[in-house]
Amino acid sequence: MEKKEITDIWTDEYKIHSYEMDVKGNASLPMLCKYMQESAYHHAENLGFGFSHLMEKNLFWVLVNQKIKMKSYPRWGEKIIIHTWPSGKGRLSYFRDFKIFDQNKQLIGIATTTWYAIDLEKRRPRRLEDYFEFNPVEGELVFQERPDRLKFIEYVETLKTFQIGYFDLDINDHVNNVRYIEWILECFPLDFHKSHLLNEIEISYSSEAVYGDSVSTSINETKNKIFSHCLLRTEDERELCRAKTSWQKIN
Repeated sequence: MEKKEITDIWTDEYKIHSYEMDVKGNASLPMLCKYMQESAYHHAENLGFGFSHLMEKNLFWVLVNQKIKMKSYPRWGEKIIIHTWPSGKGRLSYFRDFKIFDQNKQLIGIATTTWYAIDLEKRRPRRLEDYFEFNPVEGELVFQERPDRLKFIEYVETLKTFQIGYFDLDINDHVNNVRYIEWILECFPLDFHKSHLLNEIEISYSSEAVYGDSVSTSINETKNKIFSHCLLRTEDERELCRAKTSWQKIN
């Protein structure tokens, strides 16, 4: 059998389509997150601990934290290049970083993510080392420090409520992580989106939400153009995630 070549840094190229645009004509951040997730899937499969490998052990990957910083956004018809690699691990957490380049190979975005390998039945994190020979090469950190879990901020007003339906779910039968980002961005009115650019988002996931749940969103402007967000399951007020967004006024 031909031996599979292991790649320390994975590279994918994507073309931006018309249906991935926002009102400003830029590729939306949720779409870029989906591309990063796809590249993470490809690389994990290449390294031998991807979705298919974890499912054989009754495990699945769950994203628990991410931080994304964008300098600019690609436009319709342009191409982007995503590089991704494992960047370290904790006792139960596994880190993966990203760089996003435009079609001229200029760096336009960076991201770091934290993942757990979750037991499908007990819904608890497990050590991959107990199931696999796990020794990927650890690459650079795109941020000088790993982001900590975001601090809780008291929220007093519910802004919007969403009912979870079929198209909100992923293959693990819970809400896909990108959907939370979309709900967070829905907190801002149309005029704000047209006049501002999202520079940075950081999000910490706490609990999973499933079909039929109701999700409420809250928002506070903590500093000029910096907002804190919280998403709760309406039925029991259980926190699902908290986030922070930073915006730039468009001239």
